[in-house]
Amino acid sequence: MIDLNDNVGKYISFTWRNMISYMAKKMEPLHIGAGQYAYLFSLYFKDGQSQQALSDRLLVDKAATVRAIKKLETAGYVERRPDEQDKRSFRIFLTKKGKAIRPQLEAIVKEVQEILLEGMSPKEKAIIKRLLQQMASNIIRANRGSF
Repeated sequence: MIDLNDNVGKYISFTWRNMISYMAKKMEPLHIGAGQYAYLFSLYFKDGQSQQALSDRLLVDKAATVRAIKKLETAGYVERRPDEQDKRSFRIFLTKKGKAIRPQLEAIVKEVQEILLEGMSPKEKAIIKRLLQQMASNIIRANRGSF
């Protein structure tokens, strides 16, 4: 029998919910929700991505991307422009305001990472990252195979 009080999924869920809650509080003055910062980081990596590329990169559905981009656009952090090759698509670009908050967002993410990994040795940090990557890969593969 599976012990529902002591299983991996419970700890991942608990960690995720609390991490997102903490980040949301830290990003509140910037008017950015915890579900939106990843889009900004993706654009910091490569500005001008299509909405579809953002969805694919972040492994989220198109509707979630549209909602996040609308919120970021309303806040003045990004702008949507028609794709020059495909007028039915949009590309997302950072505004000056979006670029300006990068150091603040990076500091918040760094702080959260430090909290999550507090008390762990460098070897333990490497092990947990590797194991979590493997777990993510396993569930993504299983999910794709179930459709």
